[in-house]
Amino acid sequence: MNLENVLITPLVTEKAQNLQEIGNSQGKRMVKYSFKIHPLANKSLVKDAIKKIYNLSPSSINILVYKGKMKRFRNMPSQRPHWKKAIVTFENGANLEFGKGV
Repeated sequence: MNLENVLITPLVTEKAQNLQEIGNSQGKRMVKYSFKIHPLANKSLVKDAIKKIYNLSPSSINILVYKGKMKRFRNMPSQRPHWKKAIVTFENGANLEFGKGV
């Protein structure tokens, strides 16, 4: 798998913003960022992709698997796709700019 295809998009949600603020409130320089990742990616691939794209070394990576829900469209059931989320922790207070220049 290509390392450029491992990280699909950063997740900027209210819960992800709260994860970033927890490290500041506890007096630690720990920062957490959330990413939507490829369904076949694992922790080592995510770590290598972060190192290559952002030139930073994460201290820990947690991966969550979300199962797709069954939805109906015009009374026809269909399955939403499964996806994975990675929570990447940086101990040195790293700052990643996602929407810079938009």
